[in-house]
Amino acid sequence: MVRFIAEPVWSWPLVALAAVALIAVVLLTYPPRIRHLPPLRRRLLLGMRLASAVLLIWALLRPAVQYLEIDSQAAVLVVLMDKSRSMTTPDGPGGITRREELLKVLAESDEQLEELAEDIEIRYVDFDSTLFPTDEPGAEADGQFTALGKVLDETRREDAGKRLVGIVLISDGAQRAVGEDDVDPRAAARRIAEERGVQIHTVLVGTSELATAGLDLSVEDVLVAPDTFEKKTTPVQAQVRLIGASGRKVKVRLLLEDRTGKSAGESGELVEIPYSADAKPMAEIETRENSTVIPVDLSFVAQQAGEYKLAIEVVPLEGELKVNNNRVETLITVRKGGLKVAYFDILRPEAGKLLRLNQTSQIQLDWQVVLAGERQSATQIDPALFAPGAYDVYIIGDVPASVFRLGGTDLLLRLAERVEQGAGLAMIGGRRNFGSGGYGGTRLREYLPVLMASTETLTGDQVDPSRHHSRKLQMIPTRDGLRHYLMQIAPRDNERMWRNLPPLAGATRLEEKSENVEVLAESDDGVPLLFAADTGRARVVAFAADDTYRWHLHGFEDVHQRFWQQLILWLAHKEHDADAPVWVRVEPKNFAPGARVPIVFGARDAEKQPIEDAEFKVEVLTPAGERKELTVVRGGAEALAEFSGTEEPGDYWVTVTALQDGAALSLPAMARFIVDARDLELDNPAADPDLMEEIASVTGAVPLPPEQFGTFLDELLDEGISTEITRQTQVNLWDNWWLLGAFVLLLACEWFLRKRRGLV
Repeated sequence: MVRFIAEPVWSWPLVALAAVALIAVVLLTYPPRIRHLPPLRRRLLLGMRLASAVLLIWALLRPAVQYLEIDSQAAVLVVLMDKSRSMTTPDGPGGITRREELLKVLAESDEQLEELAEDIEIRYVDFDSTLFPTDEPGAEADGQFTALGKVLDETRREDAGKRLVGIVLISDGAQRAVGEDDVDPRAAARRIAEERGVQIHTVLVGTSELATAGLDLSVEDVLVAPDTFEKKTTPVQAQVRLIGASGRKVKVRLLLEDRTGKSAGESGELVEIPYSADAKPMAEIETRENSTVIPVDLSFVAQQAGEYKLAIEVVPLEGELKVNNNRVETLITVRKGGLKVAYFDILRPEAGKLLRLNQTSQIQLDWQVVLAGERQSATQIDPALFAPGAYDVYIIGDVPASVFRLGGTDLLLRLAERVEQGAGLAMIGGRRNFGSGGYGGTRLREYLPVLMASTETLTGDQVDPSRHHSRKLQMIPTRDGLRHYLMQIAPRDNERMWRNLPPLAGATRLEEKSENVEVLAESDDGVPLLFAADTGRARVVAFAADDTYRWHLHGFEDVHQRFWQQLILWLAHKEHDADAPVWVRVEPKNFAPGARVPIVFGARDAEKQPIEDAEFKVEVLTPAGERKELTVVRGGAEALAEFSGTEEPGDYWVTVTALQDGAALSLPAMARFIVDARDLELDNPAADPDLMEEIASVTGAVPLPPEQFGTFLDELLDEGISTEITRQTQVNLWDNWWLLGAFVLLLACEWFLRKRRGLV
């Protein structure tokens, strides 16, 4: 079928008006100019001018010819069938396994599927972490782990030339993949809907309640700061899953590595941590439910600096068969204290309470008192405070930027240099700092994690009430803040402790400047209060409040001390190998079996500058005692390597040797990481109905219970599936060379004729 269409540049009335106006201009203005010419020549020139106008009108209409063709194309319905090991869980009707329930669903709908196959191709595909096309689905469920997102992406890419009419996903819906296989299933489903235009109909087999799994105790979601300090109480939080342990007491304990007599490359024995007044390394829990998850809060005090392995373990009960998920191990770094802090502020209660940090053995806080009001200009700040290495952390209180200008010297430029070199920086609430204090026009604007503009500066005694919250604000951690070291003020019931603190009297209005900034605390009605970010080698904080001393006045002296101490310690964070010529870093410290481990390393000279021509040799010592050499990739100041042989659980030791001109630069650098003794697929084989529902809804479908699968096929048969596709071809009649050529030719010829008659 062929049809003529027009898509004018403007609306039809405007194009029609323009066409009439164009013809009218030609007819009214052109004939008087050529009336002295012979009639034939007048008609020729007028005709050429009108033809040029018609071509312009033609282009304004943008005409085209459409050719519509109806073509038949093979249509495919893909049935994805989970064959991972979690499908052996016997939680189906009558105690059958999930894979058996899957086969039963297909068998009960066999007639509808055969009838549907008369019109379209039905392709059956087993999957675990990849696709396995099959003609006859079997009862085997031996796939190592489930990678729903990766499988959906592979389905989207396969047979792109065939018309995909739908996908049926039959699974327990639990994503259990690591590394490159861990693709977000929701994003993969969205790509299918956008690129292939089809729905994913999910059929859930299995249950999220595992009361039939027998006795099983496991540790999940361990939360502990990777860095701590000597003699400091360090909280440890975890979730303990109890299945089949109703009415039985369960012991949960912390174990710490004993490295006595051990050298680098050797793992020490994990031993129980003794009770003390500041530590709770053990707890007993009990439940009356057959399947539950209980949060556990423990704590310990590290006695000596170094790197140690820490484990949280739920002690196995008699009759428990699977015990490899009873323990989670991780690595922690215990550091020495001795941080120096430079603090600039006016005389106010907050400053007086911060001075109490000097009572700790870790922190020395030097307060530079800044005079307030008209005497502020008399304040003299010593430039030596900003000398390289003079201080680890700088805190700015209610002080304007102008105070840091000493004659012709801008001390904030020196402070910016210290931040670039790794010094921590914090600014706390006030009426003469942040944007109001003129910091938006200084170098610190680049580092502080909040929005500031140079136009915000207030002068003299000006105060802008709109830049402050003048009401009580209850400070509580955000979701990210609850997991952050800086916000851990109580080893147990941390969030409740925050809610028990006296509210702040007000705060400066602040807003994070990018998505890389973490908001760690806010008021109970959503006012952001505490912002933190990494900027290059340094860490920075913006705190909107200036009256945490109220906590001190209301009996929370220890909380006030702990909060500020942790804020300073976090700002001053340095890698444990920061002073070594050769260094290596592995983050995170824990990996799942089969994961790829990124290793970052480098070498530096006495001035801490990277040694660009250093050559590296990187080896990994596995738990089996094998040494594996890795390929090194240079990346500027850092070098990279990746280790993928993580099938065996246990401790892995990385050794990096740096050479220059064939000679070793120093002793090798070492780091350790742990591959967890976990079975991702079977440690917690609970089904995930929520994920299956999200996958379906993202594509515009609804999840199907197994018993409704036959009804779904009946509806497909009743509606019918078209195998025809309409192809549309459009040929533009205005966007081409001949239209432009004709227009130019007409104007050129008309100009030539007028030139011959002396009209140009």
